[in-house]
Amino acid sequence: MRKMLGFLSALIVLTLTTPVFAYGYKTCLGEKIKWNSNSKTLRASSTSFPSGYWRDGLQDGIDKFNLNPSKFRYALTTDSGGVGRNNGQSEAWGDSGSIMQGAPAIAYSNWTCYWFFGDHVHMDEVDVIFEYGAPWQWTANSTKSSLIRYTGSLRPLQTTAAHEFGHGLKLNHVNYEYNIMGTDFEHIHVNGSTARAYMGEDAADGAVFLYGTRSESWEDVGVVHWKYSGPSGEYSDHTKTKVYNSAGGNLPTFTVNGETGYRVSPGQTVKLELTYENNGKSYQGNVKVGYFVSTNDYISTWDRRIGGSTFTLGRNDVYTTTKTLTIPADLDTNRNYWIGAVVDETGSISEAVEWNNATYVPIRVQ
Repeated sequence: MRKMLGFLSALIVLTLTTPVFAYGYKTCLGEKIKWNSNSKTLRASSTSFPSGYWRDGLQDGIDKFNLNPSKFRYALTTDSGGVGRNNGQSEAWGDSGSIMQGAPAIAYSNWTCYWFFGDHVHMDEVDVIFEYGAPWQWTANSTKSSLIRYTGSLRPLQTTAAHEFGHGLKLNHVNYEYNIMGTDFEHIHVNGSTARAYMGEDAADGAVFLYGTRSESWEDVGVVHWKYSGPSGEYSDHTKTKVYNSAGGNLPTFTVNGETGYRVSPGQTVKLELTYENNGKSYQGNVKVGYFVSTNDYISTWDRRIGGSTFTLGRNDVYTTTKTLTIPADLDTNRNYWIGAVVDETGSISEAVEWNNATYVPIRVQ
């Protein structure tokens, strides 16, 4: 979300925005603005985030953010005193009014930047604040039906938290790629009824650039039914992926459970569009992807396989592409189905995260 820059303790100050690949980060005196260690503990307000539902949601946002191959990790504890900006503590709380700058959430950062017989550049504090007044309404669960862009009207706390935690690493907004530092509530993994926040390939690359890769094995490939749709100011907008006809043209649509689906015929050749990411540590040159048709919105290898591919998933890019598939001729007409993909369908990659390996797009056979 929008970010306001904090105060600088500075004698000589020069702040630049430096894009590398798609992610962007902040510098001062030509140095990366970063924490002096590979970890930072946020102190959560016990009023805004009491023990239970909301605290668990904030912890889940941190846990999901930490599922990346960089060395950096956030931790969460309870604030024992009053929260506030510029108090030397990194905190999380809820507020409203002018401090929010009209945003649903905001990260205020303080850092040191001066030259005195050498550069002295480092992060000192980040405060993550959530809008607790109208019009923003939040959920901290992982139920798809609660969310904006599905059948609900609520904004997922975890995706917004992940976005703001990215600002805590001094990552900038991105408006030219599918990215958590763009429109965060449209950057989410869904399969079946479960929706989960995640850091994503691009922000993970930024964290690796700033803090290096962790020493232990950390591989992760994934697939989502979201894609980049264009810029909106500083932010990237995202939209759902589609099913096209064999020529790449649009198919007639319908709505099922609040989601757009595509009308197809038995035996028809179509192109399924999905977005694939390498969220892990290493280049993956032989990723097996299976394509399946299901009678529900949960795609797995237990469903009917209708095709396969082998992908190269390198680092530093998000891959939105189509796969040509044939709708089975024996599917029932006038019935809803879901087609989708399972990445690493053979389980040959030892992954740190497995729940992001499959997703779907609805179809109706007629």
